[in-house]
Amino acid sequence: MEELYRYLRAYMDPKSEVAQRRFIALRSFFNWAVKEGLLPDRRKLRILDLCAGTGIAGAALYETLREWGYEPSLTVVDKRKEDLLLVEEWVSGEVYGAVMDCLDDLSKLGKFDVALIFGYTMPHFDPFQAAELFRNVAKVLESDGVFLIEETDRFGAFFYRRAYREVVPEVRGEDYTVISLDEGYNPVRGVIKRGYYRLPGWEKIGEMETRYWDLAGLAGIGKALFEEARIIRKSEHGVVSAGDLIYLRGPLTSR
Repeated sequence: MEELYRYLRAYMDPKSEVAQRRFIALRSFFNWAVKEGLLPDRRKLRILDLCAGTGIAGAALYETLREWGYEPSLTVVDKRKEDLLLVEEWVSGEVYGAVMDCLDDLSKLGKFDVALIFGYTMPHFDPFQAAELFRNVAKVLESDGVFLIEETDRFGAFFYRRAYREVVPEVRGEDYTVISLDEGYNPVRGVIKRGYYRLPGWEKIGEMETRYWDLAGLAGIGKALFEEARIIRKSEHGVVSAGDLIYLRGPLTSR
């Protein structure tokens, strides 16, 4: 997995122009979210950025809130320490980083007002893991807390519109291409295995089990754990480089 992410991480590397444009887009999205009143109504907001990578999304929210006069704090969580160490390149304030799996006990990190999972990460979680993740997040949010998940409707794109491909070019470098291949389906977990290969040479650099989520499926899981669950489409927020959003508010487990 580490070898694979070495090729796929340009979208969040602070030195990458792609990531820098992404950061600006996320700032625009969170500016819209503040204007729309999507966040809890208090000046001190504790942010929890899960599967954070370099913390690009949490940092974008943190910096946006500071410009609006809030007093935010930021905790970033990821399994890769080397990525978390880069979060300070995005933010001008103090950040707490935790090297852990977001399915672990998050309560040891405290309580939060806003939780994020950005970067189209949910395909890493099968339906059972997704339910556990949502429950885990609900337990650490305040009663009016918000959970925001950036995603896209992969089921609609791949199967309804028949865009699914067994062979997909994933990344192109100056002298290589990384492709992924369909290598099987697990009906018990509802995931497809993808193998990743570096060309030329057909060097296998990793594999990943992927769940092709639809937006309604994720929002439906959220509805079982949160008072409010809705889908915010790109056409609603208008930020081209940000995705659709699953918006969950008011965890039922905290009542």
